[in-house]
Amino acid sequence: MGGSGLSAHVQADGVVVIASAARGSNFKHDARDDRTGQEHITVIGRAERLAPSTVPLTITEPTSVIQKRFITNNIVPLASVDDIIKFQPSIWTQNPNGPGMGKAETMSLRGFQDGQYNMLFDGIPFGNASDLHHTTSSLFISHFLGEVQVNRGPGTASTIGNATFGGTIGFQSRTPAQHFGVTPYGTYGSFNTRAGGVEVDSGKTRFGSMVLDLQHEETDGYLTGSGERRNNLLFKDVAKLGEDTTLTLLTTYNWENQNTTQGATLQQYKKYGKNYGLCDNPTLQCYSGYQPSTYTADFDYIDIKSRVLSWLTVENRLYTNGFEHDYTESTDASSDDPGANGVTLYSASGKKLATYKNDVPGKYADAKFRDYGDTLTFKAHTSQGDVLLGAWADLQDDRRYTYAVDLSKNSMIVPGKNGSAYSYDISDFNTTVQPYLEFDWKPFKNTVIKPGIKYSYFRRDYDAAINKSTKVPLNATQKFSSWQPSISANQIILPGWSAYGQIARGFLAPPMSVFQTQNVGNVSPETTLNYQIGTVVQQKRWTLSFDAYYINFSNFIASAQIKVPGFGTQSTSVNSGGAIYKGLEVEGQYALGHGVSLYGNYSVNDAQYKHSSVRVAATPNVLASFGILYDDNKGPYASLIGKFVGNHYGLDSTTDSAGNTVFANQYRIGSTTTADLALGWHFKKLGGFMRDVTPSLKIANLFNNRAISDFAGNQSAASAGYPDGAPLYWRLAGRSVFFNLTVTLP
Repeated sequence: MGGSGLSAHVQADGVVVIASAARGSNFKHDARDDRTGQEHITVIGRAERLAPSTVPLTITEPTSVIQKRFITNNIVPLASVDDIIKFQPSIWTQNPNGPGMGKAETMSLRGFQDGQYNMLFDGIPFGNASDLHHTTSSLFISHFLGEVQVNRGPGTASTIGNATFGGTIGFQSRTPAQHFGVTPYGTYGSFNTRAGGVEVDSGKTRFGSMVLDLQHEETDGYLTGSGERRNNLLFKDVAKLGEDTTLTLLTTYNWENQNTTQGATLQQYKKYGKNYGLCDNPTLQCYSGYQPSTYTADFDYIDIKSRVLSWLTVENRLYTNGFEHDYTESTDASSDDPGANGVTLYSASGKKLATYKNDVPGKYADAKFRDYGDTLTFKAHTSQGDVLLGAWADLQDDRRYTYAVDLSKNSMIVPGKNGSAYSYDISDFNTTVQPYLEFDWKPFKNTVIKPGIKYSYFRRDYDAAINKSTKVPLNATQKFSSWQPSISANQIILPGWSAYGQIARGFLAPPMSVFQTQNVGNVSPETTLNYQIGTVVQQKRWTLSFDAYYINFSNFIASAQIKVPGFGTQSTSVNSGGAIYKGLEVEGQYALGHGVSLYGNYSVNDAQYKHSSVRVAATPNVLASFGILYDDNKGPYASLIGKFVGNHYGLDSTTDSAGNTVFANQYRIGSTTTADLALGWHFKKLGGFMRDVTPSLKIANLFNNRAISDFAGNQSAASAGYPDGAPLYWRLAGRSVFFNLTVTLP
């Protein structure tokens, strides 16, 4: 259970031959088992490596593979993971502070939001303890990655993770170079962005092949007052311990400091400009100096893979990863109203001591978790196919708390009416176990059928000295489990043409927020039944893939805005019953010749709550990417790629005057279109002592579209015409230009 990879070489006729060596999720292909009677799959030439994604013939669910060449040519080295995947079918991401700057405020797959789909790093699942979401700016920069694979489906039984039904996005770390080299790289561009790094490759040594990559970045960001500093480190060593045994060691470290924005009202955009984020007035809650956030993350593993018998391969990966978000913020960072200020100080017995009407209220908070886990896989080769037996186990220790402060008085702690300054104080321990059994059965030539079953067990031990929302202690334990059968198949119909189908059951334990109610009770987990079919055609000059999906979603836990007395409008979780997700996806590429190719994809994604016409929030009805790419494989390259995002709604539920949940769409967001341009040149050798010299220019949002792009919540305090708080929005970040330079020595 790991990442996946594609290796490629160019034949004399310019056609690229791609061989898959995938591990993990559902995309597994062994060159020794080619059902077309050939050793490899032949596809169109260099264009395939340069495109936003490729689609293998052997898939059993819709899959797009983003290769290293595309990442190198089109993505800024400092960019976060959201910028890499944004052109894929049914993917919608946005970062209002600029590409790779700050965190992505939106990242969805087929309308499933971050936390409802799986994320892997080198085959290891990871996610925040509260709801499995991911802070993209604390993850891996594009320069650390060798490949990304997007699986738009629940995978097979061997697809591990807590939220597989929404799909799996798998990031693969870069492979150490085979020869010694020192590669400095840098970026300079819009928003006073400066970034630099150095990659050191050892080449083959007695201790293995090693790579060390260090990067530092500073930027003011597109949004006012939203500056960022970031440091990243990657170390990886791949060593051969014998002819059939490989040991891999990896560690990453990421540190980031930024001023966090919360969106802005339409009136604020009109008053302060379309790039408004935070203000520079220390008497107001929107002051940037009151919003510092520090993110720290690491990811470490030891992997050993060995062919212990001629028919048996064993792989074991022991890992740990950690995350901490340490921050201060005002009560409402979007508020520029001095009337919203005011801090009241109480004694330990609840007696009012003083009121400071002009002081800025805020909070200090710390949230951190650490995972310890292991993945183990046995793969047995038989005459009828491969048998996979394995398990994933994970322990996650989570701690989070927050208390009120007076930001005008150097963050002085402010006790409330109950005598405590704490809004919540929570310890949380989560246990996950997933054993599975899968059979890659080959009953006929050119046919693979993958029946399998997985058992998912999740336990949350929740201990709150002060519970969020209720403000009273709670000690509770909930256990969730489910059998998840699946079956999928792939049939090679003709050379270069395959068809596939899949049926699988999905499962996701409820988020932490369901414990933050007056009566927890027995909470039902989210479950799905996924159906999908598709076909892939690969010819010498063109490729085309098409799929259709239908997902029956039960116990859908949705986000709703509610009014909490004394705390204003807050987000909570409600069980919306169920929803139906369905759609069509098409992706293709055509090589015109002379290094020029066309690429495009189009997705129709429909998600509605059952027995209603209410659309699931943040689900664009249409997504599309389209572009032209050029690379003559000798030097210059260029690409122009556009992204269309259809209309969607900001909310799908609210509360009525009686406090009851009402499902209705609110805050319609119109469609948007952006385009990115990349220009560069690969110099193989320069000056006799430099090689692989690559200057490049990357322009994001070429036509400077700064339209409203998403709903960002509501202000916490009521205002004129907005009893639930004025709506907040995000806009597209304006045009940005970055110059990049990479050089390898010697």
